[in-house]
Amino acid sequence: MNKSEMFTPEEISIIQTRQLRKTIHYIYERSPYYRDLMDREGMTPADIKALADLRHLPLTSKEDFLREGDRFLCVRPEEIVDIMTTSGTVGEPAFYKATSQDLARLAYNEQLSFRAAGLTHKDVVALAVSLDRGSLPGMAFYLGLRQIGATALRLGPIAPAFFLRFLEQTSATAILAMPSFLKRVAVYAEETGHALRHCGVRKLICVGEPVRRIDYTLNPLGQMLARAWDAQVIASYTSTELATSFCECEEGCGGHLHPELACIEILNDKGYPVEEGEVGELCATPFGVTGMPLLRYRTGDFTFLRTEVCACGRQTLRLGPVLGRRGQMLKVQGTFVFPTSIHEIVQADPDVRAHVLVVENEDAMSDKLTLLLETSKPRAVERIREHVWLDVKIAPEIKTVSAEDMQALQGEGEFRRRRIFIDRRQPAL
Repeated sequence: MNKSEMFTPEEISIIQTRQLRKTIHYIYERSPYYRDLMDREGMTPADIKALADLRHLPLTSKEDFLREGDRFLCVRPEEIVDIMTTSGTVGEPAFYKATSQDLARLAYNEQLSFRAAGLTHKDVVALAVSLDRGSLPGMAFYLGLRQIGATALRLGPIAPAFFLRFLEQTSATAILAMPSFLKRVAVYAEETGHALRHCGVRKLICVGEPVRRIDYTLNPLGQMLARAWDAQVIASYTSTELATSFCECEEGCGGHLHPELACIEILNDKGYPVEEGEVGELCATPFGVTGMPLLRYRTGDFTFLRTEVCACGRQTLRLGPVLGRRGQMLKVQGTFVFPTSIHEIVQADPDVRAHVLVVENEDAMSDKLTLLLETSKPRAVERIREHVWLDVKIAPEIKTVSAEDMQALQGEGEFRRRRIFIDRRQPAL
């Protein structure tokens, strides 16, 4: 590790304060949206002297970003070199415009993350994430691999048969993918007699879906992947709007913050900081973004922070597993639940090829859940019904659907990710 990865708490405080001041001045001078916002609040950049002063600024939501659009832009249109989008699986996709400096920042961020995960210039990394449709994570991962000198195999989430063939022909040592895709490949490998344990892949860097419980042990899906691939499972959290990722190191106990690139807050539903270790909504302020920088951006993701020194020696803050999303908290049969807890159970079952969780209004006080499964084995339905009842304490309606119907429900081809949660609730009048 170089010095930038081994900052002391004192150095981190100095670096973040300096970066925050630079960011505030830059945004006030260049962003029409934030200049108007700060003027309305009666604030100037001189009022932000320390990290604690950030709380005096209003939060920024995705709705603000969608509504105001280019009023967040801080550069001339001709300085934009890439336009990226959010996945669009939850709400409308947002367009995020980046400069060449922003792409260099993305590369640096992922360079630090991949190095923490134990990747080196000797690795051949299969990128099984979308690199088209304006994918910022896919772009960032590729740029980061170039920075560490690793070989990138840009496959995307292709059919399992072709994916396995490419792994064998290129001697890939690591895969970067969504866990559900890695499960699809593992199930296909078992059905066709491929020995994943002997394919040479030693690391699975998982994005987009949780692979750990709140205590950092692997959840059922994470355990299934580690067992099937005989590889180390590493989680990475990323967000298009933040242009920042938080990747676990090899110790597997939280995604490390790169303090020169962002500061983060964990807030309750009223927008106030929670106690250390308490679950709340992740809010972040990225540093060094030149195209469309954001202040106090509400991600909608619920997680928590760890502050003690990591076993790897780094003293940076670490982000816990994402436990759910704002707006997806459900009340079913008198029990509050995040869809994540159900997804984890279904995704770990090798007999279920795909699933979608549909939520609708049941009455003013309760939501109705329907779990749709693509499986040819009736026993899988009963097994999942039992596990959901034992672990989550609810009994959703469970139905099986055909592969064609599942593909239509998940919107494959329409969205960058396959949808696994569909919210059909109507707002109360």
